[in-house]
Amino acid sequence: MTRFERIGYFVWGTVALVVAIPELWALIANDAPWPTISGTVGHLEDLWHPTAVIVVAVIVVAAALATGYGRPETRAPTTAPTGEWWPFVYIGSAAAFVVGAGLLVSGLVDDRFVVGYVIYGLIGFFFFVIPAVFGWAFVVPFPSPFETLRDLERRVPVVALVVLAGLVILLIHLALYPWPDVAHHNPAPASP
Repeated sequence: MTRFERIGYFVWGTVALVVAIPELWALIANDAPWPTISGTVGHLEDLWHPTAVIVVAVIVVAAALATGYGRPETRAPTTAPTGEWWPFVYIGSAAAFVVGAGLLVSGLVDDRFVVGYVIYGLIGFFFFVIPAVFGWAFVVPFPSPFETLRDLERRVPVVALVVLAGLVILLIHLALYPWPDVAHHNPAPASP
């Protein structure tokens, strides 16, 4: 395993933890001061219905990229420049900023959805948008999340299926929120 691949696992594994901690906390604790990501997106969909289309489009693009659609013929560099410490400082600083801002807003505002907007908006900005822009505009010492997924898939082939299944479930869940917790109509054989 190359240093470049290891850094990818560290960076995107840390991002996964940053997303998972508030998400699981809100899911497990009924009195969390913020909702889950799904609850936040569902609230946005209630406020402005086209949000659902945007969410579905983003998930479809992510699924396509995660499974290798549009993959260039040549791979990204497999070695990271030595002495590149800034991704580690950036990840730590961004995590501290998100936690601090979340705590500050939860103490100032009594609306849990506003707290969710702040937490998940900052996570999206600092852990997905900024790394994507830097990865596109500069040579960064870590692979993209999709390259990291492909590296992981080469080592554990079932990963691609699990990620794709998870993205499809997420797509259905968010497009038909609050699926699967919805009332189902079960027609009788004599129903029209």
